[in-house]
Amino acid sequence: MGGGAGIVRAGGSLQRAAGKLDELEARLDSVGVGSDDLSFNMAWHEWLNLKSQVLVSQSIRFAAIAREDSRGAHFRTDYPAVRDLENSRFTCVTWREGRFDIEMRPVQFTRVKPGETLLKATIAA
Repeated sequence: MGGGAGIVRAGGSLQRAAGKLDELEARLDSVGVGSDDLSFNMAWHEWLNLKSQVLVSQSIRFAAIAREDSRGAHFRTDYPAVRDLENSRFTCVTWREGRFDIEMRPVQFTRVKPGETLLKATIAA
């Protein structure tokens, strides 16, 4: 993830990360975890942890590909522009029926709106 889908990303590195993640998942799926009783089987628990980490990594990669701008801890060298704050949106990734669904949702500024500050009220007090 650090080399292909870290904080600084690009379309090509995200595609390379996809291949590595797919390979890692295939290797995990090919590993047998013996025992009929999985409740105290530490190999099974580790397998589940690794499988979950691959799934989370894939969701991060899918979200990074979908976002064609840079903001905060997400920087794409192929899309370095930062969009205006008033039209900010966040990426929602959902796992449904064996695939990721991606939706861009607008940010609801409920406490401080772009261009506003809370510091003036604090300094005056």
